[in-house]
Amino acid sequence: MAEFVPNQLTVRERALAALEQVIRTQPVGDYGFAWDLVVRAPLRDWAYRKQRSLGIFDGRETKRDLHMVRECSLTVALEIKLVVQSSAQPSSEMNAYFGAVQRRLAEDPTLGGLVIDLVETSNDSDVEDENQRHVAGVILYTMKYRHSIKDPRRIV
Repeated sequence: MAEFVPNQLTVRERALAALEQVIRTQPVGDYGFAWDLVVRAPLRDWAYRKQRSLGIFDGRETKRDLHMVRECSLTVALEIKLVVQSSAQPSSEMNAYFGAVQRRLAEDPTLGGLVIDLVETSNDSDVEDENQRHVAGVILYTMKYRHSIKDPRRIV
């Protein structure tokens, strides 16, 4: 199998890699923390070995053809798993991390010009009670981007 080089990657893949990089390089000074684990896949229970884990994965995509342009809307999930310290409230902790992700992605919703927009569509957290120490949540975004009808690697 031939090895891929960056100019052979689709706009979709380059945008997802840029999203991962934005999360991975979150400045500690501005946010008060760095993610302990960032992966391009759904998180499993082993993610709880770290205090703060985030998984990025793409889902359903819809497409619409315009004149020589394909407009795409891709659902992207940012899954968070936290180990909550004993003095903290699980719901408040999850809300703080949701806010950090929302702030970080609002800094450049075009991901350096790769996408048209990155819009949060919903979020959900799994917090059962105030004594829970392992909590999870997910933020769903719609990533809107365009590429050439003839070549999904070419931004138009």
